[in-house]
Amino acid sequence: MSSVRKVASGFLSLALVAGAILAVANRQQIIDEISFRQYQPSAEIAQIAERSGMSAAGKRLFYIAHPQLKSAAEFNEECRRVEKASPILGCYDQSASAIYIYNVVNHELDGVKEVTASHEMLHAAYARLSAEEKSRLEPLLEQAYQKVKTDKFTERMNYYERAQPGSRTNELHSILGTEFADLGSELEQHYTRYFSDRSAVVKLHAQYSNKFDSVENEASSLRTNLAARKLDIESRVNQYVADVEQYNQRVKAFNQKAADGGFASQDDFNAQRSVLRNRLTEINQRRTALNNDISRYNKDVARLRELGVKIDELNKSLDSAEGGR
Repeated sequence: MSSVRKVASGFLSLALVAGAILAVANRQQIIDEISFRQYQPSAEIAQIAERSGMSAAGKRLFYIAHPQLKSAAEFNEECRRVEKASPILGCYDQSASAIYIYNVVNHELDGVKEVTASHEMLHAAYARLSAEEKSRLEPLLEQAYQKVKTDKFTERMNYYERAQPGSRTNELHSILGTEFADLGSELEQHYTRYFSDRSAVVKLHAQYSNKFDSVENEASSLRTNLAARKLDIESRVNQYVADVEQYNQRVKAFNQKAADGGFASQDDFNAQRSVLRNRLTEINQRRTALNNDISRYNKDVARLRELGVKIDELNKSLDSAEGGR
């Protein structure tokens, strides 16, 4: 009997150890399940998840992090800003498994909250990937990045290197997954875990990004155009002033010659006066054209100022530091 008891006790110990290992392995799943059951999304949060094209699994991850829309002051309390010139729109606090989203209220930037929510949800997803999955994804993400990178995107990744060293792959996973289409079959298959329609969030990103791009592109084109026109106008004004001075000297000489009886005949007088009159007509035509060009130039300068104000307004709409004032 004692031997039997000892053997049975041994089996029981093994079962307890196996159970403990299983509990540790499933710890995150257990925590996630509890967190998911404890959260009831608001109508606005649920709409954000729906508009983003999140799958059931994506929504689950999103809701597990108890996402909250925050006013500027509240958001600044929750999300740490590393660089003054680099505002942030959301953050995922992995230690607390919490997502905070800046509540951008500018209707021209419709879609920014959905993109931010999806970006942060993908951070939560990345945190739950195994080391093997992360290793598999890293070269795929880098390859996709090389295909779509721009100067702005490169500067953005440089910012993450400065502000959050070691986060490159994690950030690429969130940025590429929410802002770029056609990432290659393997990545597209990976993102189907989290999106039933990833094109929805990509379109929302393009929608509000185009607001910035169109204004910035118009301003850049106009700035270049104005610089060239300014040089042309200045050159023409200088030439006009010189020509008017020369014309006045010629008129003065003509009048003096007439007063001195220096013309050989009336025909000679009329001929030289006609030359002066023609020259005056040409100068006046240039003055009219110059004034018209100056007027158009000033109008475009005013437009450039308007665009500058517009860009500033859009940027401030995304800056919680500005919103908190």
